[in-house]
Amino acid sequence: MRCALGIVLLVSAGFSLGQGQSNTVTIGQRVQIKSKLLKQSRSLSISKPNDYEAGTDRYPVLYLLDGESNFNFTAEIVHFLADSERIPDMIVVGIDSGEVAQRTHDLTPPSQVEIENRFSPGNGGADAFLAFISGELIPYVERNYRTRPYRILVGHSFGGLFAVHALTTKPSLFNAYIAIDPTAGWNNGAEIVRVQHILSELKDLRADLFITAANDLGRATPDVQQLAAALEASTLKGLRWKFEWMKDETHASIPLRGVYSGLCTIFDGWYVTDPLRLFDEGGIEAIDKHFRDGGERAGYDRTTPPFTLSLVVAGLIRRGSLEEASTVLLRDPKAYPPPWNQLDALARAYSERGNVEQAIRYYRLSLQENPNNAWARQKLTEMGANRDTLPKEKPQ
Repeated sequence: MRCALGIVLLVSAGFSLGQGQSNTVTIGQRVQIKSKLLKQSRSLSISKPNDYEAGTDRYPVLYLLDGESNFNFTAEIVHFLADSERIPDMIVVGIDSGEVAQRTHDLTPPSQVEIENRFSPGNGGADAFLAFISGELIPYVERNYRTRPYRILVGHSFGGLFAVHALTTKPSLFNAYIAIDPTAGWNNGAEIVRVQHILSELKDLRADLFITAANDLGRATPDVQQLAAALEASTLKGLRWKFEWMKDETHASIPLRGVYSGLCTIFDGWYVTDPLRLFDEGGIEAIDKHFRDGGERAGYDRTTPPFTLSLVVAGLIRRGSLEEASTVLLRDPKAYPPPWNQLDALARAYSERGNVEQAIRYYRLSLQENPNNAWARQKLTEMGANRDTLPKEKPQ
């Protein structure tokens, strides 16, 4: 199939299912895109959510530098975290860097440092590459895929430097940045100075920035620490940022963990690891606000997931706060139909407390949700309920 700007090819990996048998695991698509700005073709790897073809939803896009090295594990991290409801489903676009000379040219601003020009000749093409991404690549992706207006840029080493450069050059192009052990000291730390300048000039920047540093002889990479210090001094509204020293990682091993932690940080409003604690701090309203605000930042109109409410109810029942559990469980039966098994659990808890009236109430509600719940039917009969008043069983 021929695309507007290139040819789509499947990227696949085979594995054996037994002697004489094989199958194919499809990771994504390969696309060749012809750039008028760069006057050359560039290779892309594109991964879509598992349900993409069957649905009509639109998705955020993660733009990944050094695609040939980082695409496979990044696409799988995105699938894994989305399946675990830690982040939304996303489209991943891996941009291949090509040969070392091409990578150096594309991902670096010009340097005036003699040793950098000796060992990294041909540098300085970052602005042209950013123009390609903003003027050709992003329009191509948004024209050919169902996207949301939410973009993430991920880069490692020179790619991390490029991510910082993109933030200071076109602050509104991306909504979030993951800079993994960036080469922030490039050109005598010029990008750090640019960060300080842009943070002082802008009045508001609604963006997320996650920066990591690897272990550099027992310390965090010094130039990345300087970058973090520049961010620490900023009072810019709307910018959320986090710096993490991954002391157990080397510069070569840090990308995988950096992508994972970066996505979890950017989408920290997408999930709650301890919903019962948040409930204790502010009630169900605090949980609703957490998901509403987290969704809104990523461009979603989001409500509290039913599973999160189930966790709160389970925790309240476990510690004996049955009235609170009931309030949460029945807060909005139309929007959040109460799970029959949790109604069962609440009925059992009331029964163990000796409150037969409430036990009967919740066993009845459980049976309404699941007329084939033999346990609830049996318990109601034992408690003297008239079998003729109970919901009829449904044919299996």
